[in-house]
Amino acid sequence: MIEQAGLQSARARGRAGGRPKGYTAETISKLLILRSIYKDPTKRPEDIYRPLGLTRATFYRYAKILDNHTDEEIKKMANKK
Repeated sequence: MIEQAGLQSARARGRAGGRPKGYTAETISKLLILRSIYKDPTKRPEDIYRPLGLTRATFYRYAKILDNHTDEEIKKMANKK
């Protein structure tokens, strides 16, 4: 009961809970930068993800996104505020 009142109060102030739907502008820009160097066979994965400040796991998660989506689709994945 109290939780519902808190949620209603937050919604009245324009606040929404839950996980964000989509990626931040920073993530979108990293994905687009990564696209330009991702397929270069002379670069090792470490040479790509470390300068971008990514972890190995995040690099491979982003690589999967790049393999499955075009630049236009990636740009549409941005958070809608």
